[in-house]
Amino acid sequence: MNSIRRGRTLVPCWLLLVAALAFQPAWAQPILSVNDYGGTGLWQTPTARYGGDGDFSLGVSSGAPYNRLFVTLVPLPGIETTLRYTDITNRLYSDIPEFSGEQSYKDRSFDARLRLARESDLLPELALGLRDVGGSSLFASQYLVASRRHYSFDWSLGVGWGRMAGSGVLPNPFEGLTGQAEEVPRAGSLGVKGYFGGRRLGLFGGVVWQTPVSGLEAVAEYDANDFSKEPKDNNQTVRWPVNVGLKYRLPFGVQLGLSYQRGDILAFQLALQSNFVSSPGFPKLFDPPPPPPHRSSAAATVAVSPVANPEKLGGEVQSVLQRQRIGLTGFALDPEQRRADLWLGSLPYNEPLKAVGRAARAASTVLPDSVSELRLTGKVAGAEIYQVSVHRPSLDRTVLGAISEDEFRRTLIISSPEPNKPAPQFPRRLDFPSFRGGFSPQLRSSVGGPDGFYFGQIWLRAAAGVSLTERWSLSAQLGANVYNNFDQIKLKSDSVLPHVRSDIVRYLQEGEQSLVRLESDYIRQLGSNWYGRFSAGIFEEMYGGVAGELLYRPDDPRWAVGMNLNRVRQRDFDQRFRFRDYEVTTGNLTGYFQLPRPNLLLKLSLGQYLAGDRGGTVELSRRFANGMRAGVFATKTNVSADQFGEGSFDKGFYFVIPFDLFQPRSTRASGSFVFRPLTRDGGQMVRDGPALYDLTYDAVQLRIPERPSLFFE
Repeated sequence: MNSIRRGRTLVPCWLLLVAALAFQPAWAQPILSVNDYGGTGLWQTPTARYGGDGDFSLGVSSGAPYNRLFVTLVPLPGIETTLRYTDITNRLYSDIPEFSGEQSYKDRSFDARLRLARESDLLPELALGLRDVGGSSLFASQYLVASRRHYSFDWSLGVGWGRMAGSGVLPNPFEGLTGQAEEVPRAGSLGVKGYFGGRRLGLFGGVVWQTPVSGLEAVAEYDANDFSKEPKDNNQTVRWPVNVGLKYRLPFGVQLGLSYQRGDILAFQLALQSNFVSSPGFPKLFDPPPPPPHRSSAAATVAVSPVANPEKLGGEVQSVLQRQRIGLTGFALDPEQRRADLWLGSLPYNEPLKAVGRAARAASTVLPDSVSELRLTGKVAGAEIYQVSVHRPSLDRTVLGAISEDEFRRTLIISSPEPNKPAPQFPRRLDFPSFRGGFSPQLRSSVGGPDGFYFGQIWLRAAAGVSLTERWSLSAQLGANVYNNFDQIKLKSDSVLPHVRSDIVRYLQEGEQSLVRLESDYIRQLGSNWYGRFSAGIFEEMYGGVAGELLYRPDDPRWAVGMNLNRVRQRDFDQRFRFRDYEVTTGNLTGYFQLPRPNLLLKLSLGQYLAGDRGGTVELSRRFANGMRAGVFATKTNVSADQFGEGSFDKGFYFVIPFDLFQPRSTRASGSFVFRPLTRDGGQMVRDGPALYDLTYDAVQLRIPERPSLFFE
């Protein structure tokens, strides 16, 4: 009753705030800040503001009894997603002290927010959000919020359901339509029962003032949650429903916040912010300069001499390409067609269009003026994956500034490789076997388990490979432990399914010095647009066997279809040469679809998984302009939620991080981070060799480039 009365005394203030949101003109740019939950907002409450496309935040916040670790990404304009760990410091992980020990309770949750309307001269910005969806739903809330900028003030006003309606003052028009707010979904499910339910709505809002001090903001909010029904019977006292504090933006995307909340506690937050679209990464100080311009002479009207020495000319082309760190695996000269064919091997740049552009410009500096067409074919593991035809006079004139890049692009032809191209005249043979190898430090992590919040291992990876032919290779990886604390993990699998992944702890504990991989791969182009792979050996830490993959990639870059099949056996826990008794056949039929927005990929798979369960996987990912990739996935099979266990079904997200962002020299190397809320046995796949779609992905990047001007960088 006190909370309702408290809300009613503030109604005149809310009316003034509504008037400000509705009728005041917008000025300057909206103020963007991170709240304690990781999303864009004030302290405890959200706003309708959105960062730019590709905005990324990593941060922590602390306000007793909650500590939070969060990752937030704007994967598409108007969509914000947040993954969060909450540490409830005054509650144990389990009701059984012998199980949890001193470990405090950890909760994983996911938030999503959608922009409904942009701010205009007449209307505020409007957003709809879901807090704690697909997790335990301990903090489940839904909200509708509006924001309006007026000079140096950014006002927000919203209504909330669920936890955000704790001190509700307004009747809920949706009561009875979706169930009570207390009817939260099963942990890990994506059900909507109970969303937008309850008898009343909570009313929240606040303001951000951009002070005259650059980077310093004063933030005040009214929080609708009265903290009287906190999860785990952890009810808190609210002495004052207004939270106030200061936020300060430091250089290099660092935000600090200090606030006084609930009239009772001091809270702190720290966020590191970046943008995957606009952040270029480390300057490429050690990259070679672009090739110099070439000026054609009057000889360009004369056909190539039949006596031209392709062996000598190919050597010169190879030399100028090596200065650009681009490999040349073949060269041929066609005097009648006035054309030079170049087969490109290793490329140092994440953007194939940049590599092809530099290769064409470098070759143009040594080829006879009478060569009017350059045909460049990209090869990966002996398979031809794309072909780019360049009108050489147009290229030279563009480099010299005589015509625009737009005019040149109209002469550029990008297609699938022609099946009957001439054989390379240089070199006469490729040198095999060729060897490669190296050492690198690695990190394994396990976050949020009942035995401890973080477990990890620092280990040294020794990798070696040999190419026996252009298509056939062998590769191996050895792992040597440097330090780990996996021995402290005591939790054992309780899965009722075959333990195809849930025994991962035993692999981590017993495989400190391990044979990570010993694999043979044969990759071949089977015909126009068809590619095949056969692999055998030890594929990963847990499985070895034989595998095959077939991919059809048409000229249309917007789709492809592939099929993989493998017969694998589970390895022993020490990860040497011994195997366990469990053996299974798995396989998937997968469709790849480039959505209308560039570099947004949808993958749909149907098949059989490691536990013998059958179903499908949906994966959506985006590749950003700086090479970073982010994606989410979910797998649902014929395993019921009860059989699967906590989490209900397999799901997670991942980042693929290009090392190019952190080095002064271009590289195509990358590392990946995959996060699953839980490691269970349903919906699991084996990692059985290089995926053909990824190997041939340059064909998509060339046809749908993020920046067409890359050809001339």
